[in-house]
Amino acid sequence: LFEALMDPDFFVMEPTALCQWKVITEHLIAHDNLLFQDLLVRVTTATGGLFSSNEVFYTQKARLLRRLSFTMFCCEYNQFAKYISKIQECFVEALKLGQAPQVIREVFLGFRVVILRMSPGTYTPLWPIMLNELYGNLVEFRDMLKKKKSQDSLDFSPKILAMYLSVSKLLDQALILPAHMIPDFQVHHWSFVCDRPLDQQPDLVDQTFASLSREISEEYEMVMELEDERLRRTRNAPYITYPNIASFWDLQPFYSGLAKFGLFNTIDKEITEETTVKLLEDSLDLEYLDLN
Repeated sequence: LFEALMDPDFFVMEPTALCQWKVITEHLIAHDNLLFQDLLVRVTTATGGLFSSNEVFYTQKARLLRRLSFTMFCCEYNQFAKYISKIQECFVEALKLGQAPQVIREVFLGFRVVILRMSPGTYTPLWPIMLNELYGNLVEFRDMLKKKKSQDSLDFSPKILAMYLSVSKLLDQALILPAHMIPDFQVHHWSFVCDRPLDQQPDLVDQTFASLSREISEEYEMVMELEDERLRRTRNAPYITYPNIASFWDLQPFYSGLAKFGLFNTIDKEITEETTVKLLEDSLDLEYLDLN
């Protein structure tokens, strides 16, 4: 069964089958913790083979990271708390690969699973890495938008699009989870989104610092503006629920909504904390099925 999880085509299945495999994986790991340790070793020692190209190696690394996050996603809350240093090592080692968008995509997927499946006190050592990577990748996204516009070329490769979607989903998740689930983000959220709506903020030229969502939105809105209805979101619910995007335009409503309305970018309907987590988990289910 464990080798079936390692199969390259493992996630090519129907949604009902995924639900069954989540249960199977949970029982499998619960009865043999050595399997999770073996998975950690595979992730950190993957080489791709002596004669493999970088692309083959990156694909193999991404597949292993995906199975690592999926295993954590299937199991109980804080079940892998004692392995947090090894999990962190896996992510850090993967991030050192640099220009490998398919790998970075999986690392951010792993970040989101860790936040949902571990207590804040457990993943505290990992938080500075999450924050630094989130900020750094959004800065690159902003600069890439600016560069693409100056070249009059607004196309991104599918792997780049998938990476920035995964990065954006981490921000989306951090903004909607209750403060007690992600306490360290509360003192840093101003870097990403302003507390006040846009009409209560000074012009960019009058500010020493502007939130990243506003800076990204500025790069978008020089080309196309959206109606307010598309920018609103349900309070405590994820805005980005789709498993993939076809164009960088698909992310514009998310960033423009944050830029225009700040943390008040919500409609009146409010949902419970339990529902928030369930919606995020449902979104992850779709994403795993999409990652083939």
